[in-house]
Amino acid sequence: MDHTSSINATSLILPKPTMEADSKFVCGSSEFDSTRGIFSGYNPLDSIFPTFILQLLAGIVVSRVIYLVLRPLRQSKILCSVLGGIILGPSVMGLNMKFREALFPPIDMGLLSTFSILGVMYTLFIVSVKTDYKTLVCRAGRITWVIGFAGTIFPWITLTCLFYSYHDYLPPSLQLKFIPFFVASILSITFFGVVAFALDELNLLTSELGQLSLSSSIIGDLLQWFFVITVASLKQGDTTQAVAAFASTFIIILICIYGIRPALLSIIKKTPQGQAVDEFYVVLILLGASVMGFVTDFVGSSIAYGPIILGFIIPGGPPLGSILVEKAECFVMEILLPLFFIRIGYELDVSSLRNWKTSVVLVCIIFVGYFAKFLGVFVSSISFKLRPRTAFLLGLIMNNKGIIEFIIYYRWKKYGVLDEETFAVMILSSLAITAFIAPLTERLYKPRVRLGPNNRRRCTLAIQTTPCTFQFHVITCVHNEENVNSIISLLEASNPTEISPICVYVIHLEELTGNAAPLLAPYIAKKKKIFMRTDSPISDHIFTAFENYSGNSNGPVIVRPFIMIAPYKSMHENICMMAQEKLTPLIIVPYHENQRHIHGNRVTSLIRAFNTNLQTYAPCTVGILVDRGTRQMNTSSFSYNVAVIFIGGEDDREALAYAERMSGHVDVSLTILRVSLHIKKQGEKDHTNKGKNKGKSKEAEKEKEEEEAMEMEMLMDDALYDEFKVKNISNACVVCREVVAESNAQVMDAIQSLEANYDLVMVGRSRYPVMELNDIEMPSSRSKNNEPLGLIGDALVSTEFYQGWLSLLVLHRCRGPR
Repeated sequence: MDHTSSINATSLILPKPTMEADSKFVCGSSEFDSTRGIFSGYNPLDSIFPTFILQLLAGIVVSRVIYLVLRPLRQSKILCSVLGGIILGPSVMGLNMKFREALFPPIDMGLLSTFSILGVMYTLFIVSVKTDYKTLVCRAGRITWVIGFAGTIFPWITLTCLFYSYHDYLPPSLQLKFIPFFVASILSITFFGVVAFALDELNLLTSELGQLSLSSSIIGDLLQWFFVITVASLKQGDTTQAVAAFASTFIIILICIYGIRPALLSIIKKTPQGQAVDEFYVVLILLGASVMGFVTDFVGSSIAYGPIILGFIIPGGPPLGSILVEKAECFVMEILLPLFFIRIGYELDVSSLRNWKTSVVLVCIIFVGYFAKFLGVFVSSISFKLRPRTAFLLGLIMNNKGIIEFIIYYRWKKYGVLDEETFAVMILSSLAITAFIAPLTERLYKPRVRLGPNNRRRCTLAIQTTPCTFQFHVITCVHNEENVNSIISLLEASNPTEISPICVYVIHLEELTGNAAPLLAPYIAKKKKIFMRTDSPISDHIFTAFENYSGNSNGPVIVRPFIMIAPYKSMHENICMMAQEKLTPLIIVPYHENQRHIHGNRVTSLIRAFNTNLQTYAPCTVGILVDRGTRQMNTSSFSYNVAVIFIGGEDDREALAYAERMSGHVDVSLTILRVSLHIKKQGEKDHTNKGKNKGKSKEAEKEKEEEEAMEMEMLMDDALYDEFKVKNISNACVVCREVVAESNAQVMDAIQSLEANYDLVMVGRSRYPVMELNDIEMPSSRSKNNEPLGLIGDALVSTEFYQGWLSLLVLHRCRGPR
């Protein structure tokens, strides 16, 4: 998700601009000839199209430069684009009249205005396509309703009282009877799309705080429609016109719901599973957004209403909503929308702030309103016993301002509702509060506290520490149907018994496309139509396979299906929280390279980053499953041949602990390759260096600590291995082989001595941090693309071992961010 995902219709239906309220008119030629070239002595900027292209390039370049400068402060693209427009406008560079007349000649502003309006129309269309009110309202709980109302009503009452109390100190445009009422309403509402975009920029979209913020902000979007009806009744000149405009708009909505939407659903049904919607329909719908704008403007409503209504009735997500967003979003947000920000900068003139007394009073009232919103959200959050830090951050996030507010203020200015001074104050105050919130939120909301208030005091979960008489919880992530068979085989080999049944949380992962809000919800086949975004045939097939396995397994297996729709960059957060809540010692995820032929290079790189994030932030052991598709699951005649490479270290102990659980399964054969390393101690490496370091007490102390830590690791390795041998001394299905290696080459030779008929090889990801052998590094250490697998894992999946046809499970005991 790149941009906002909410709709503001509140102030898009204000009175039509009259010639008196409009900007000045300039007479000029109606012919837009192209330039004849500089060699003929012709100035290219005397033609409208070269000027327009220069305006576009200047806006994009300046905003991008500002974004690069302010990105370390976590400032958003929207804010930087507005700043770029202000810099190009009369407030900064436009102070030079020659520059202003060259870049923004009045005769050529018509084309810029037209394309900026087109950008606004399609931005609102994309925003409405992304917004799924039905799902969001169904997911909203009592806490979100209370926080949403408190964060809207409290600042609205505060601002309304202040506006009317200091009526005489306000700018003239705010001294009209009803204007302060509507200004207070807009300042009080938190728009869902603005919050969604801000959270996405901060990479908090799937966090617990992000989910709470999104659910709370949807209340503001629902409240805005009350103001829509109120404004609609006030905009017309008489009652007859008001009724006619309202009735016409209502009829258009009915036609869209009962005429156009069924046609859109039939397009989705005609589209084969897994394929994109036909390009003809995509183009037709995108043109339809402009047609709807024309129709609503024709009947006396706002030109922005049509795209909004059409976007609402389009089913979000794949296959239709996602491809519409994919095709249009980049061009609209990166090309057309910057023209709107250039227009805002052209309209905003800091020199218009001549009456500093009224400007200061207005700024103070606006920021008191922001504080009132913060206080309302904070107090209501504390009343539900949220942590003070979470309540504080929630109050900050709910004060974010963005593109929706800028559209409103611009339209108000063009319609004569706001004068230049008030417009400048409201735009600058929105930029100021947004610029303040982003870096403060980033600083206060650290990854290490994302899993809850007591995360620091919770110990990490592991297979070794899970009693063999407890239920064994496993979270497994599935990207597509090809991942199912290998994971089911691994679960069956994990030895589900009556004493220790397996409870597996199966999460089908889907990338968030065509929607604004992420989703993690239980998948209930009979009720899946409640959440239209989860209506996926692929999900049906995946969960049906796991349910069938649960019913036919040799032991008790409980399947809990979930579906997650989120950006890959933050998808790991909800999984980590679930692992903590469910006390899960193991998370199994497919290897990213297994997905390349299905999802392509872009998604494969995102899956790789997702796996790496899990290994960084998970509170338990993460297993990356490399599936070569060498076997098919058959519960009636199940057999599984597993090899474990046990060299030493915490991760290898997890692999051995998992093998110990498998050893109880009568149909699982285990081969343990114990590679004992002959490691030189730090004190024996070089007596010369030792003598030189006598005076370096700190370095010597550090070396001593490393030696002690390594010795402790080796003792734990030996203890676990000896315990495993004792438990399986009479188990004919378990074979232990022991090898001593003095070099990395000998380690690799020992691994290559394994037979190639194993269904799975298990190994830990990391070794001792201070381990040193006599020869050169392993070849795999030169590879940076397979870092999640570690050195041994990387070597095992290479073509040098069994032609690359070896299925592998690489385990890594994670301890969360440090």
